[in-house]
Amino acid sequence: MNPDCIVRVKGVCKTFNGIIALNNLEMDVRKNDIYGFLGPNGSGKSTTLRMLLSLVKPEEGSIEIFGEDLAFNRASIIRRIGAMVEKPAFYNRVSALKNLELLSVYSGVDTNSDQLLELLNIVGLEQRAFSKVGSFSDGMKQRLGIIQAIMHKPELLLLDEPFAGLDPQGVRDMRMLIKRLNTDKGMTIIISSHQLDEIESVANRMIIINKGSVVSEGNVNEIVSQGNLQIKIVVDFPKEAYSKLKASRLPIKNVSLQDGLVILNCAYDAIPYVNQYLQISGFKVFGIRQDKALENYYLTFT
Repeated sequence: MNPDCIVRVKGVCKTFNGIIALNNLEMDVRKNDIYGFLGPNGSGKSTTLRMLLSLVKPEEGSIEIFGEDLAFNRASIIRRIGAMVEKPAFYNRVSALKNLELLSVYSGVDTNSDQLLELLNIVGLEQRAFSKVGSFSDGMKQRLGIIQAIMHKPELLLLDEPFAGLDPQGVRDMRMLIKRLNTDKGMTIIISSHQLDEIESVANRMIIINKGSVVSEGNVNEIVSQGNLQIKIVVDFPKEAYSKLKASRLPIKNVSLQDGLVILNCAYDAIPYVNQYLQISGFKVFGIRQDKALENYYLTFT
């Protein structure tokens, strides 16, 4: 096994009552990845995360985590994993700190109040440490759930729909927290989510599965650049820029002018050349915005 590979899933199959949940699933998660796990409802994402926690057993195939076979080394592996795979539940009538103290006792984690306060600081809840959890927003409870998952200092963190139900501020806070845990704490993180924009913004690698089978896996930027993107250009003279691009020999197509914006399709790698061409031609380019690249790519398969 590659020493940089934290998780290796090979040829895993699983059915429930004759319905295929996973069909020859293959995936590799490398050390320090933020690994996005995408797929429509019923595609097998949650089943896979539960398999990584040994809550569900594969019928065929193998799973190696930290270089060990999960089927034979469950106890030693699970101690090194943190997970939030269900909506976190807490005692609403006691404080955040008290909840964490109780959870640490229940789970056998050796910690103290100072350490828990430090974790509350990491997730941005230090000012609410002594507030009753019943007064928390969904986003705050999600962040408290992250503490529950990381209080034993895991090397691998599994998050199932961490952005679900959050308002824009909550989504932003969760995104920043995930990046901080990856960069500052060195955690490898697997995120199952329907929030494609968020996966595109936080993940460096990802997998897309559909009906239990792998559709695509690899570097996020490489995957989203495989198809033609729609880009919108804000330029000082849009009509003239439209005509110039329409007559150019650049690798672009479907050039149009809409509401003062020049709109066209091109590969991701062609965007700098479009920008350079316009500037050399004497135009001032104020902005180039691409449509949701990952969403467009995702929808071609699901």
